[in-house]
Parts: sequence; C-alpha cells; structure tokens
Amino acid sequence: MKATRGVLASLLLALPVVYGCSKSPAPAPATTADVQPSTAAAVAAAPDRESAKACDLVTPAEMSTILGSTVAGNEPGHKSSGKTECIYQPTGGVSPYVEFSVEWGEGEDAMNAAGAMAQKEPGIDNPYAGIGDQAVAVGTSLMIRNGKDLVTITFSGVDHAPAKAKKIFDTAKARM
Repeated sequence: MKATRGVLASLLLALPVVYGCSKSPAPAPATTADVQPSTAAAVAAAPDRESAKACDLVTPAEMSTILGSTVAGNEPGHKSSGKTECIYQPTGGVSPYVEFSVEWGEGEDAMNAAGAMAQKEPGIDNPYAGIGDQAVAVGTSLMIRNGKDLVTITFSGVDHAPAKAKKIFDTAKARM
C-alpha cells in the first residue's frame, strides 16, 4: 500500500511536466504594434510576471523570518521553461530546508491530476484550508493552485508546516 502511494505521488508530481510538454505552443505575445495606442501603454507598463524569480517572490531574508532560522536561497543549476524555483538551505546544519517553485499556467492541470488520484486512492490528497484557490499535500510537498498557476512548496525539517506554508504563499502571492 505504501509503495502504491509513493508511486502515485511520484506520478502526481510528474504530471505537470507531462501536461506542459503536450500543450500546444502559446501564441506570440502582443507587441505595441499589434494593439491600439490606448492599450499600448498598458502592455508596456504590465510587468512580465513569468520572468519573476522564485528567490525574489520570497527572499531568503523573508524565508529566514518565516522559518525562524537563517537560510540562503539559491536557484538550481537546471532551468525549466515556464518554471522558477528557489532552494532555501540553512547556513549551518541540514534543516530547515524548503524548495519553493512556481509553474506559470500549470495549476489547473495539477489539481485535475490530484482529483483523479483521489478517486483511485482515497485520502491521498489533503487540502490545506485557506491556502490559495486549491491546495493538495502529497508527502512532504504542498501543491497550491493560484488562479492558473501552480505553487509547490516542499519541506524538510520544518515544524508547523501548514502555518509556515500559508505565510510563504501569502508572501509570494503579493508579488505574483
């Protein structure tokens, strides 16, 4: 039973990648030449949220305050299109450790996959009330839908994870 849950959890975490690869390419972004003059200023003034970096959405100093322990934030060496990630590690010791990521536009697919898994394996998803539009815990990871986006927080050695997850999410959401 535990092996089945582990396999299902791994599949759930892999589904956003699979769904992301199977999507048709997004249309090219509008340029100021493509829009009326009144909307050109709005396009130019709108920040490109998908260029935001996870380590800026929740700074290492903010994460240190939330966790109650000094951590440094680093982006992993690998990059994924449409995803930003930050790994927060203690400056001394092995915990607390947090991985924080945002996958732009992947929230609905991830929650659909979680819903499908819940039908096959009741009890595998554990909603966290009050965090985002929808939230599901799978092992040490918390997947949160914020509109169309997917926020994932993975904890290791963190006490009171649900309360800290809410603080992390609320901090990032203000900048997304």
